[in-house]
Amino acid sequence: MKKILYFCAAVLFLSACGGQEASMFSKAQRLTNKGEFQKAIQIYSQIIKNNPESYGAYASRGLLYERLIPKDAEELQKNRRYAEKDYERALELNFKSPEVFNNLAALYIDEGRNTDAILHLNQALYYRPDYALALINRGVAKSKRGEIASALIDFDAAEKLDKNSALLYLNRGLAFLENGYYASAADDFAYLTELQPQNARAYFERGRAFIKMEYYQNAMDDFQIAMAIRPDYPMPYYYAAQLLFARGNIDEAIAYAQQAKELASNYAPVYDLLGDMLALASPVEATQHYLAARRLDPKHATKYQQKIKMMTTEQGRRKVVTDRLVDIEKH
Repeated sequence: MKKILYFCAAVLFLSACGGQEASMFSKAQRLTNKGEFQKAIQIYSQIIKNNPESYGAYASRGLLYERLIPKDAEELQKNRRYAEKDYERALELNFKSPEVFNNLAALYIDEGRNTDAILHLNQALYYRPDYALALINRGVAKSKRGEIASALIDFDAAEKLDKNSALLYLNRGLAFLENGYYASAADDFAYLTELQPQNARAYFERGRAFIKMEYYQNAMDDFQIAMAIRPDYPMPYYYAAQLLFARGNIDEAIAYAQQAKELASNYAPVYDLLGDMLALASPVEATQHYLAARRLDPKHATKYQQKIKMMTTEQGRRKVVTDRLVDIEKH
């Protein structure tokens, strides 16, 4: 199953100076607002070339490196290293910037470096105790370390500062969900749907919580709402496919999985799921899907290779299907 990531937002910076540099910052911000991140990065790089002491340019460029859409995992890591170096340089120039501490911590959370993240968020909150976003992110990092009680203290403190924070309810809901508090997770996601009725992610996550609570029809209803709001969002289709497969609706499950594959053609788990669904009816097609999954996910090549081998016997094909149903039940 794909791990659902927390959304750890960060803050852009603007220059307080005047003249040409201020004009360049404004232009970079306009490009950023239009999603032209690479062009904005080039402008920040020029600002840094003209003024190596411009901490705002480093901080802003670091955030944009994180927002670039990478072509592969290697490029993702390269962009993150560029971002990390920019944040570190910004802190060398202005060590009292809570925003930069927060942004660097958010990067560390994305990489699973939760202890490093907490250390930087402590610094952010030292300089700004009422920084709600840093409290949310620290709650995320603590939750990922299994410290749910301490995480909830941070989330609750953030709620007192901003009762209408969509990020709070999303992240606290995810923390509840990952730590087994399914009803509390559903409550937070429900509140998020009230704050943002067109937020497809809120309905999708509540659907995941409903599955854990064995409210399967409620889950399917939420997945359908998420699909209606965002027809290009692949995860509701993927989870709906698994739910339908577990309930014996094979043809409908395959249709949803095929839609998820079209929307996320590089997502290995959906090929794996389709392979398992087709194992009994069409082992040749199932094998083709396992081969695609192996290509997209070489780290787990052995698993896919084993399934390909299992397609050669009736017993193997039945075991693949049984294992999938057990996996759905667990997750």
